[in-house]
Amino acid sequence: MHIVYTRNMKTITLDDEAYALLKAWKRAPRDSFSSVVKQVVPRPGTLASLLSYVESHPSVDVEADNRLEESVELRSTTKEDPWTS
Repeated sequence: MHIVYTRNMKTITLDDEAYALLKAWKRAPRDSFSSVVKQVVPRPGTLASLLSYVESHPSVDVEADNRLEESVELRSTTKEDPWTS
């Protein structure tokens, strides 16, 4: 007996640059683009997903990281709520 599973699929259009970027994330030739998107794109809406993404994709730009940290520290010392302002 042979069982065929069908999944819902969507067709998307990418320009050459976007395709090259997505393809570069593939770890093995057999990887699907769906698996790459699931690995690379964080789920929206939660700080936990953002933190998970940042931790799994370390930056190589130390100067940019320092500027970001300084900006966060500066903003956290104000009375302004960064999530609602």
